[in-house]
Amino acid sequence: MAEVKRFIDIHSHIIWGADDGAGSSSEAIAMLKKDRDEGAYAVFATPHYGKKSCFTPRADGVMRNFAHLQELAALEVPEVTLYLGTEWYCTWELARSVRRNEAFRMNGTSYVLAEFYDEPAERITEDVLTLKEAGFLPILAHPERYVSLQDEKNYEVLRNLADAGILLQVNAYDLELNLSLKTKELARWLARERLVSFIGSDMHGLEPYKREPRMREGILWLYENTEKAYADAVAFGNAEKLLKAHGTKS
Repeated sequence: MAEVKRFIDIHSHIIWGADDGAGSSSEAIAMLKKDRDEGAYAVFATPHYGKKSCFTPRADGVMRNFAHLQELAALEVPEVTLYLGTEWYCTWELARSVRRNEAFRMNGTSYVLAEFYDEPAERITEDVLTLKEAGFLPILAHPERYVSLQDEKNYEVLRNLADAGILLQVNAYDLELNLSLKTKELARWLARERLVSFIGSDMHGLEPYKREPRMREGILWLYENTEKAYADAVAFGNAEKLLKAHGTKS
């Protein structure tokens, strides 16, 4: 069995009734227990929000179910602390949606987790930089999964984004277990180039097709292939800094 390293999981879908993640409170707790066993001591709940992903959950409903989940977790998974965020589908109007409080920043800070689908590299670049110019601190969710960025000629796009202050979150699963060579190669390149800031499970459920919380092997790969100080920062250090950040009134 792979060694267990402690980490903060900043990307998960554990709030039922919000998106295609946990289907019930019992499944959410089971997911948290599995993530804990993988090494998680804190988890961000980041439900999808955005028209292209077909999910626009009501903020009050998300908050209600999150509060219930916190109560259950305190009893059944007390080793894990929960925080609230949102995985926004990034469009030109995202900043306006954020300011209307239709969804959530990462623990109430200026950090926001943004995702894309099949957009070209140029569109991804334009949208996340626009978000940064609007006063947010964008975290680009799992860039290793975007087809346009898997083209080696676009690897440098991600370096340029990181140099511009865009933070990158990689799914731990993609560092070691993903069978897609293009996805794994890009995830590993980002780590070897020290461009990754955060790690996540992106867990949606306990069935393999729903993306289980499989973090252990990928995080061990990170520690075996980069220096400990950097691996610590990605696994938990940068997330701890995020948690210490002040909220914003923007």
